[in-house]
Amino acid sequence: MQLFGGNGKKGRHSSANSGGRDRRYTEPPAAPAEEYSEAAAPHYDDDYDYARRYARRMERIEQNRAGGAGERRFASDDIISREERRAARPKWPRRLAAVLCVIAILCVGLYGGYRIWAVAPQTEQGGLNDYRDETPVETDGAVAPESAVDKRDGVWTFFIAGIDVVGNHNDTNMVGMFDTVEGKLNIVSLPRDMLVNVDLNVKKINQPYAADINNGGDGVEPLLDCIADIIGYRVDMYALIDINAAAEIVDAIGGVYFDIPYDMDWDAPDQDPPLHIHIKAGPQTLDGENFVHAMRFRMSNDGSNTYAGGDIERIQFQQELLMALADQTLKLGNIGKIGDVYNAIMDNMVTNVSLGNVMYLLEKFIGLSSDSITFQTIPNRMDGMIHGLNYVMPKIDEWLVMLNDCLNPFDAPITEENINMISLIDGEWTMTQGYIAGGEESFRRF
Repeated sequence: MQLFGGNGKKGRHSSANSGGRDRRYTEPPAAPAEEYSEAAAPHYDDDYDYARRYARRMERIEQNRAGGAGERRFASDDIISREERRAARPKWPRRLAAVLCVIAILCVGLYGGYRIWAVAPQTEQGGLNDYRDETPVETDGAVAPESAVDKRDGVWTFFIAGIDVVGNHNDTNMVGMFDTVEGKLNIVSLPRDMLVNVDLNVKKINQPYAADINNGGDGVEPLLDCIADIIGYRVDMYALIDINAAAEIVDAIGGVYFDIPYDMDWDAPDQDPPLHIHIKAGPQTLDGENFVHAMRFRMSNDGSNTYAGGDIERIQFQQELLMALADQTLKLGNIGKIGDVYNAIMDNMVTNVSLGNVMYLLEKFIGLSSDSITFQTIPNRMDGMIHGLNYVMPKIDEWLVMLNDCLNPFDAPITEENINMISLIDGEWTMTQGYIAGGEESFRRF
């Protein structure tokens, strides 16, 4: 078939269908065509000659409409080739599709790389502590065997301690459970002065770590053993953080916005290094140094501003401060700074958590709402006193309820048989395993 006019081989105007006659067409004189403007004609990158041929064809069409003047027009003139149709299509949809394909390939590649890099933390393979078959040893304490129970999938437990460089005491202690299936994160604070059943003359939760450090150890195992006695099992993850690391984290994200409840003016020149805290009340953006100072504040120099509820109220304030840090760290604008935050932590921390573990849990954490995160404090009495030294006394029965509600990762309840705790309330001792490590006379007298 001829693309632009002419006699086709089998067309009705071909010589084959003319009965052998030499049939010719006599065309009338050509009528003047409209002036063609090359600038007005369409141009296509795919066919540089198409514009000229298109203009020529339009001239023939106009001439035919004017009375048949000019060159004869055939039906094939209306046929547009595949090349012409392709050239006439807009270019931007194809280019956009190509860009989207490239982006999709990159996203798939990055996600695949992330999946390889992000690794779920390992879970502690042991079960619940079980002291039932152990003979109490008052001098060394009982070693807790483990009961055979199943841990729920998608649930991780952890312990975080803030280590004060002054004396190597773990003055901030938090145990937690992250249930990625139910979408819940529960954290419980343990006061630094809480009574624990350890073979030391000062039986406070902030003593096992420091005592082991002072005797040449690393402090980690004695502290984790102490935490296991309180919650009934070994945690999956732990992080012992120099409290000064919080300053680097805060500076990495550009500060933390927080409303300081009152003027904080406290000078402790006897500490090593000397401590000087001066923060005005009101909403403000705290830099790293002032964030740590607010965490460490206990009382004003003149006693005008202090925590009426003692260390428990201070813990509540610290929880609010840490919640503000967590919330603002995970803002969209700070996601790109997670690497800096992780480096700040790792430079000042002892942990069994990798960056891949952090990224895995971070993906789960970002999906949580603020209502899915709870901060609580172990039920306690603040008025405990043993041989002249103040202790926070745990309320063991109430603790077991909270423990099962918030921190139990197993498919079986945690009972007194799984914990090793002591408490002295209103002159009466409670001992879940029937003994005091080192004996009652091992307490230091003041």
